[in-house]
Formats: sequence, structure tokens, C-alpha cells
Amino acid sequence: MSGDMDADFDKADVILSAALEQFQGQGVNQYVWGMALVEVGVLALVKLDEDDESILESVRQFIEKSRTTPPTQQS
Repeated sequence: MSGDMDADFDKADVILSAALEQFQGQGVNQYVWGMALVEVGVLALVKLDEDDESILESVRQFIEKSRTTPPTQQS
């Protein structure tokens, strides 16, 4: 991964961290904000012309990672 991509991931992490704090602070249901974020992510990849199977495989990898990696903080 290039340095520019790493920097963009860092920026995205900061932005999403603030968004998660807002969702939780406003008492938004975790299912609702989780689905909203999934929708935004999938739409972004579709607009980049990623093929369906690549998107689904990425989601499968995220699911697997979330089941094998302990959470860093409780929600």
C-alpha cells in the first residue's frame, strides 16, 4: 500500500472515529448506524466500479476479522 493510501486510511480513521462518537452520543441505534456505514462503503466501492464478488469478499474478510480480533473498546 502506498504512503498516500496509508495517509488516506489514517484520515478516514479519524473522521469515522468522530462519527462513531456522534452516533453513540446521540443515542443512535447501533444496528442503524452500522447499516448506514455499510451502505456508504458499498456505494463508494460500486461507484469505483468494483465488481460485486470483490465487494462481497471484502465484507467476508471484515466479518472474519471481527470474529477473530478482540475489540479495542466496548460500544
